[in-house]
Amino acid sequence: MPLVIISCIFIIIGGLILLKERRSFFGGMLFAFGGLFLILTLFVVGLIKISEISTNSSELVTIIFYTLFPLIFLIVCAFFIFNTHTMQTKEGRSVTAKLSALLGINLLITVPAFFYLLSMGSSKIPLWLFSILLFLLLSDLLFSFLFTCYLFYSWMYQMIPIKKKVDYIIVLGSGIRSEEVPPLLKSRLDKAIEYYHKNPNAKIVVSGGQGADEPVSEAFAMKKYLLSQEIPEDHILVEDQSTTTFENMAFSKKIIFKDWENKEKVPTILFSTNNYHVLRGALYARKAHLKAEGVGAPTALYFLPTALIREYIALLSQYKWFTASMILVCLAFVFISLLPI
Repeated sequence: MPLVIISCIFIIIGGLILLKERRSFFGGMLFAFGGLFLILTLFVVGLIKISEISTNSSELVTIIFYTLFPLIFLIVCAFFIFNTHTMQTKEGRSVTAKLSALLGINLLITVPAFFYLLSMGSSKIPLWLFSILLFLLLSDLLFSFLFTCYLFYSWMYQMIPIKKKVDYIIVLGSGIRSEEVPPLLKSRLDKAIEYYHKNPNAKIVVSGGQGADEPVSEAFAMKKYLLSQEIPEDHILVEDQSTTTFENMAFSKKIIFKDWENKEKVPTILFSTNNYHVLRGALYARKAHLKAEGVGAPTALYFLPTALIREYIALLSQYKWFTASMILVCLAFVFISLLPI
């Protein structure tokens, strides 16, 4: 089966890239795309095979296709839409808080519109309009499916346990409003403390500068919290100049290698952040030429959809070549589909 073979090729190529560097965005997305597409293909083929067994099995498959699938789809869309209400109730109104609702509404419109356009064909509307609509809807659906691939890759990255001895633990900062750390930042610090207790000789690097609306640097507030948790002051290194995740990694790297005394061995480094941010943090660590793996602190369920959508958009913006290539793939598909074959 051609689709199965293509999926396996994606999995093999992506897997080989990840074996060399598991922080490869392209390798991870390729592996996740191939894996999910293979699962989807085998599932559909399995249903078709089941439908061929008997009349009763055929009716069951029909119910699954026309009742169960649409119901699951509507539940997912409703979850994203209502999640925005929860976000705004707990976190306040903002453009970011509306991201999950926008995704839910987008899917609710795009999926039926795509299938309706295909069923209608180009005979009932001008060819140029059909081509534009097909390209827009196809691009929308592709990037929505790639969001699922991103979720799978992010989950997969965090599933690999870190058991080796750790020398340094970087804690990535996040916004503060006072000298006390908010729950989101506290969870990152608690995850770092968890690994520190497993590696009592390790040092914790608190990384985060002072924003225009922050009373002190994030690093200052983090150090204060660690001291309150009885972490020795000489085991805390302060990096208080960074303003972005990339700077977190780059500036912490300088501090670590200045502190590291064993020049014959490369230190083992972890960074602690929230689970939705681990993958992008790892990609920034790679960009800063810092060999560090991430561990994720738990995040409230209501906060996750919006946070993950925001991370995905940031990655598409960061890897513009990937985004552009996916758009070109959609253009090529539309062009080929219109050829008189």
